[in-house]
Amino acid sequence: MKNNIKLLSILISMVICLQFPAKSVLSEPFVVLEYRNDNSESLEVSNNPFINNQNFSKKYKVKKNETLSDIILKNYGVKHFNKDVLSLSIVHFNKHAFVRKNPNFLFANKTLHLPSVLEIKNLIIKTKPNHKVYQNNEKHIYFFGG
Repeated sequence: MKNNIKLLSILISMVICLQFPAKSVLSEPFVVLEYRNDNSESLEVSNNPFINNQNFSKKYKVKKNETLSDIILKNYGVKHFNKDVLSLSIVHFNKHAFVRKNPNFLFANKTLHLPSVLEIKNLIIKTKPNHKVYQNNEKHIYFFGG
């Protein structure tokens, strides 16, 4: 009887140990982001010529050990533009400065054309300046098959 009670208490403690730690051990990881209060790297809206003038574009010479993200941060800022759209647009206008059109492989000492907001919009929407759109209001219905 004593052995049965001892065995039963061991089994109960094993079941408890298996249930509770499994719930408490499983946790989700989280990332702690560091906030830097350094305003010298990002441009303010009032000082950003790309925001103030949609036709503003400029040339930029790539320095050694500089990445495309660094160039975007210095010239466009981070708050008002989508970084992925900017990087793909810069690659599109500067194919000569990248290895196989890859935004991660940028040649040093190349001169980049940093496109204006209007150039980027035209690239995304695929319209040409002064392009007239003609609408045909006629609707056609076609039936195929028999």
